[in-house]
Amino acid sequence: MAARRRIERLTSALVDQWSEHPEAQEYMRFQWGGRVLMAHVVSRRAQVALHLARWLVVVGATIVPTLVAVGARAHGTVATITQVAAVALSLLVAVAASALQAQIGQRWSLFNQLEAELEHAGWQLFARRGDYADGDLNQRFAAFADRVEGIVLAYQTGYSSQLARLDRVGRSTGEPQSPGDAPSPLTPDWNWP
Repeated sequence: MAARRRIERLTSALVDQWSEHPEAQEYMRFQWGGRVLMAHVVSRRAQVALHLARWLVVVGATIVPTLVAVGARAHGTVATITQVAAVALSLLVAVAASALQAQIGQRWSLFNQLEAELEHAGWQLFARRGDYADGDLNQRFAAFADRVEGIVLAYQTGYSSQLARLDRVGRSTGEPQSPGDAPSPLTPDWNWP
């Protein structure tokens, strides 16, 4: 909630700074502000999913051996129920662990970084620092819009590139590599864990 209020206050302050430029106000409100809020919401949802998956792995990893031990000592219906529960829970733990490894943590990290970079650009514009310290309003706005679009493009490219890497890793190693599998020199290397 605090982050959302902070973003809304910054958006409002930026819109007020550009009161004589309605196109800049619209961009601040709907392009920049909307993107920062979207990144914030997606980041928080991914963070919640990450924490839930971690808890499932931890709880499942501790309960499965107990269920197996109880099933080994029990007889009849109790043994069957505990064995089925152990298998089902171990499958859930495996799915949660693979989701943690492959996507959830990376998605959270990606959108958390996107939110931080967009918000940083907004604060720099508001404080007239960095690229926005000099020049008239039109130059500062053009530099800000270019920076925001550059950030968004880099993250869209990085996200697509990461999905492609996950797809390549998921394929068996015996398959021939296609020309599209070569890394693009235009795509930043995000050093994903």
